[in-house]
Amino acid sequence: MNEQGSHMIKPQNLHSHSTYCDGTLTLEEMVCAAIEKGCGSFGFSGHSYAPYDVDCCMSMENTSRYIHEIRDLKEKYSDRIEIFLGIEQDYYAEKTQGGMDYVIGAVHYIGKPDELCCIDGGEERQKQACVKYYDGDYYKMAEAYFQTVSNVAKKTSADIVAHFDLITKYNIGGKLFDENHPLYVKAALTAMDEILKTCKLFEVNTGAMYKHGKPSPYPSEFLLKEINKRGGEVILTSDSHDAGSICHEFEKTQKMLKSCGFKNMKQLTVEGFVDVPL
Repeated sequence: MNEQGSHMIKPQNLHSHSTYCDGTLTLEEMVCAAIEKGCGSFGFSGHSYAPYDVDCCMSMENTSRYIHEIRDLKEKYSDRIEIFLGIEQDYYAEKTQGGMDYVIGAVHYIGKPDELCCIDGGEERQKQACVKYYDGDYYKMAEAYFQTVSNVAKKTSADIVAHFDLITKYNIGGKLFDENHPLYVKAALTAMDEILKTCKLFEVNTGAMYKHGKPSPYPSEFLLKEINKRGGEVILTSDSHDAGSICHEFEKTQKMLKSCGFKNMKQLTVEGFVDVPL
């Protein structure tokens, strides 16, 4: 990291949650924690309203409150930190009203004929879903997951693609499946190529490193190299649900991005997304 790069640029995290959805702190508490962490800017991305996941997502009523409170906080803390209003729009969720500074498009479920298959509800739930819907074949499950992910940018009008390989959340050490298996690699790269037709910006998400001890972020190092080869771009996020996770392992992850061939990452400004040297 050179002097003109990250040493001079304050960190930013655009993927964060509050008590409006499944976070542990209020919006204002998260803002104060971001200031303490030295962030120059911070964004909120509450989970969009989804009737199939009311425990983790905002209600329609709370979405309106969320928007108004963030606008108030923008003004209140304008001399200390730049605050951005965003949404994490799930693939199957109802479309959130406009007026957001940015949209993070996410896939947490795979659609089945009569219900949704959750891939993000804990290791046992994911394994049970794999047995129930895919005869225990993780590669079939991965193919279905990435087929959904391939359309996430179009479906959600995303500015940023969330945790591209979320299906690996519980696969630490390859205990569930081989991420180098040709079927898995083909499914992931096919989805990547399709996404890049619509959206070039992938988040590099350190959330599972903080919460689950995952050794690397989403996407994996292999996939990040492929994103770079294909002209994709990256933005660093920490998927924060509490104060401790804000900007978790950002310095380490920036070094990894550099080793993957990236010279810059993106940050959001009032003028839009800009390049920040690594």
